[in-house]
Amino acid sequence: MDKILLTRDGYEKLKQELTLLSKVERPQVVRELLEAARDGGVEKNPDFQGTLAQRQKLERRIRQLQQILAHAEVLVGSNLPPDKVRFNSRVKVLNLDRGTEQEFRLVGGVEADASRGQLSVSSPLGRALMGRSPGERVQLKTPRGLRTYQVLEIRQEEP
Repeated sequence: MDKILLTRDGYEKLKQELTLLSKVERPQVVRELLEAARDGGVEKNPDFQGTLAQRQKLERRIRQLQQILAHAEVLVGSNLPPDKVRFNSRVKVLNLDRGTEQEFRLVGGVEADASRGQLSVSSPLGRALMGRSPGERVQLKTPRGLRTYQVLEIRQEEP
């Protein structure tokens, strides 16, 4: 499996989630499972079946987090100068087609969340912005046609 790029903050959040799930939620679900089994008839017991499904979902997430953390690479530096868009930069762009400003933090795919302004460096816009300077424009083909963005401002996040 390839390395998974994470910010330090993202890595710490995933570690905290793994600790919470494995040390708090997993034992709680196991207790609930045992209690539901004590009530008898596990095959037709909706409490048992619901708790069992919850445990399976929890175990999948724990395995997923373990896999991510095992292959994580926390990227703290860059060979790009601070006046260029790079991993963990905050970038303010102007969508020239709509006249709207947007701000993104460029992160790895695991941390990406458009609703929180976290843009993956491997997304089409993320790739187009990498290495750009304030004032530069990028064009991007989208399903709705060609879009043009201008880099307005770059701020570097603390490593």
